[in-house]
Amino acid sequence: MMKSYARIEDGIVQEIILPATYGEDDPSDSPSYKAGDEIPIESRYASEFVATLVDITGLEPMPSWYWMYDGKNFQPYQPPKKTTAEILQANTQTRDALLIQASRAIAPLQYAVDLEDATDADVSLLKKWKQYSVAVNRVALSELDPMWPHPPS
Repeated sequence: MMKSYARIEDGIVQEIILPATYGEDDPSDSPSYKAGDEIPIESRYASEFVATLVDITGLEPMPSWYWMYDGKNFQPYQPPKKTTAEILQANTQTRDALLIQASRAIAPLQYAVDLEDATDADVSLLKKWKQYSVAVNRVALSELDPMWPHPPS
């Protein structure tokens, strides 16, 4: 079985080194290899580098780039969990951006209503945008992936 290797840095797979084979037979009088034979890893790379590699031949599932390695086992990369503060900050930024969008839509409609120059469609759309603003403000900002309301069309 041809060998595959993983290069690990700081517990993370940085590279997968797949087998390489000779393209033609050894031309010497006493051939040591034939075309298609695997080129030993030690013949391909410096011994210092080879010493840092982990043999992953036959592993199921086969590790991939950026998988985690704890010295014994491989596992797919798991992004770090967001802190409560990070979730709150991201959701607050989203909320604020959505409220700015709503305010920009509401302002001209509200002016038209205030000046008694609004059409029935303007009044209806104004109500929808105000309902949207209320819904945005009611989103729980501490949730990891809150369901944000869709703006009126």
